[in-house]
Amino acid sequence: MNDTAMKGMEAALRSYYRKLDELQVKKRALEAVEKNAEDIRRILLDVNQLIPSKGTVSSYRPVTGGGNGLVCDPTAQAYAEFTRSMEKSQRELVILLEKKIRLKMEIMHLESSIEGIGFALNLLDPVERMICEQYYGLKRKSNLQIGLALNMDEKTIRYRRKNINQKLSDYLKVKHLVKSG
Repeated sequence: MNDTAMKGMEAALRSYYRKLDELQVKKRALEAVEKNAEDIRRILLDVNQLIPSKGTVSSYRPVTGGGNGLVCDPTAQAYAEFTRSMEKSQRELVILLEKKIRLKMEIMHLESSIEGIGFALNLLDPVERMICEQYYGLKRKSNLQIGLALNMDEKTIRYRRKNINQKLSDYLKVKHLVKSG
């Protein structure tokens, strides 16, 4: 395996682990958005039971006093404020639902972009996967640190990492040949 192919494979692995972390962050954000949207929906459903009947609403219409447009009736003021609050909650819900859709699309895109390398990594044995995760993942440990953690020396880790890159490169080449064929 030449140096450019090795560097390309290492860049792909670093990108994979970066995208994997980004995927986890987006999934947590999606859960938070779904929870907030559900809370707003629940509030809106509870408030809908408090809405007065149509006959009562007609007496809540704001009566303006003079030319300044102020609402004189306190009941009408309360109803107008209630209506504005409901509209604001509905706008927030729409914004949250749009954000939910956008996050789901981003999650689907990330999942599809890491699927091939993830499959190739699953073909490796657990020690090799651990070496990849610690070296290329967010921890970015050195060969020496990985060797100490796995009870191996630095040269062994370097050699195994080179073999791992070769294996992954072979797995992904086969994948690309199948796609083009």
